[in-house]
Amino acid sequence: MMSAGRGFDQYSGSSHYRLHNQQVLVYQVVVVVVVVVVVVVVVVVVVVVVVVVVVVVVVVVEVVVEIVVVVVVD
Repeated sequence: MMSAGRGFDQYSGSSHYRLHNQQVLVYQVVVVVVVVVVVVVVVVVVVVVVVVVVVVVVVVVEVVVEIVVVVVVD
């Protein structure tokens, strides 16, 4: 018979180790979910920043081309 200090609850017959392993599994699942959410958010932010930079570059290039055309034509 195991003592209560060795991970066995003599009253309920359940193992403290099993409960601890379930808690560790829950924590691991929570950590994986949080990491996936953070990665998705970072990817979305990077994509939005890239799109904004591309739009700004296109607008600046169009403005510069218009200025050059006006200066060269005049």
